[in-house]
Amino acid sequence: MKSSQHGREKILFITRKFPPSVGGMETAAYELYNALHDGNGQVELIAWGGSNKWLPVVYFWLFGRAMVSVLARRPDVILLQDGVMAPLGWALKVLSGLPTLVVIHGLEVTHKNTVYRSLVLPFIKRQTAFAAVSEGTKCAAIAAIDLGSKQVEVIRNGLSDVFYSSKPRCEQLLIVAEEADLPFPRLEHSRLLVTTGRLVKRKGVSWFVENVMPKIIIDDPGILYLVAGTGPQRTEIELAIKQNNLTNNVKLLGRVSDECLKALYNVAEVFVMPNVHVPNDIEGFGLVAIEAASCGAAVVASDLDGISDAVVNGMNGYLVPAGDASAYTSIITRELAKRSQPPSTVRRYTLEHYSWTESARTYRSLARSITLNGAIRPESSTGDIHGTDRPGRRDGHIHPLTGVGGEQGKVIYRADSPQDGNLSPSPADK
Repeated sequence: MKSSQHGREKILFITRKFPPSVGGMETAAYELYNALHDGNGQVELIAWGGSNKWLPVVYFWLFGRAMVSVLARRPDVILLQDGVMAPLGWALKVLSGLPTLVVIHGLEVTHKNTVYRSLVLPFIKRQTAFAAVSEGTKCAAIAAIDLGSKQVEVIRNGLSDVFYSSKPRCEQLLIVAEEADLPFPRLEHSRLLVTTGRLVKRKGVSWFVENVMPKIIIDDPGILYLVAGTGPQRTEIELAIKQNNLTNNVKLLGRVSDECLKALYNVAEVFVMPNVHVPNDIEGFGLVAIEAASCGAAVVASDLDGISDAVVNGMNGYLVPAGDASAYTSIITRELAKRSQPPSTVRRYTLEHYSWTESARTYRSLARSITLNGAIRPESSTGDIHGTDRPGRRDGHIHPLTGVGGEQGKVIYRADSPQDGNLSPSPADK
């Protein structure tokens, strides 16, 4: 198959998770499309931004739109945003003869539901090529699926510099105080630990409350742990708070606004990602860890699954053996006493090494390879995909975390803004 003119392959990008729907995969899909799109019609987006409870119906809708695009525009390669789209990708591959590239995030190859595994996994391995978002995800995919001679390339998720704020710390604490209904003086005089994300077992919040918080408040009872997010573990976490007499030290904030999330990242003295091992439920990539690090927070996270690709020990955070309460206590106490790395250094490293621009460049390289060769032979190794390009800036249309904004559906990627890569000191440096 011949590639498109000017050496830039035409990509048909299909995703079932996209803003205004909210979540980590929605964010990743938004950012990847944003970075791939070059303004010349080389990337066409077919996206569903609603609830996935309608997925059986949505499948047919996505398939119909994709077939129209294949017949009318004849793309060079079909990019599927996650493995759940594999049956649709296989059908398109058979009917069109086009190669398919599927992104593996983790749960789509470890899900234990028997019906799901029988309906989806056989089609994942029938795709032309695979891109895993982390080494942990790659290992999970290889273990779960017999891929034969097919390779799985690692292309780590990137980051756009939209979370950092140069506002004074007191102003950002006011934002948190108002939304969380917490007294401002309490926040102002507390040492703040922060966790954000869905409250599910693998996130480890209940474990952290039970096993780490009682230890670290012994020497510093002024520590306040703020947890933003909702999920099925909330009741269990509330019980752990009560049983350990931590009602003054742990606050569950529930779902927070974009403004509050941004403020939490910027006021956090330590951002905690205390994931624990849960069979068949892996963390594909530690996206919230690099979001917090981009604001200069000291990140302390479990050395588990895809988190190990997001946090580089001693550079933009610290990796701790999952379930090791003593190690968590030691490192958090140390970082609260004196930062090992200045916030501005952590921020700089994160922006320089986690770039959607670089990730998109490697996706294009893979697309070119499978278009020409039918195999993965990228122009440069993706073993360490962290590039030096800084993330571009997302103009405020649809926010991928909440789905709110101006002109719905308008996606702009701008890498030449003078605001990009703003490496001024974080509020914690001042």
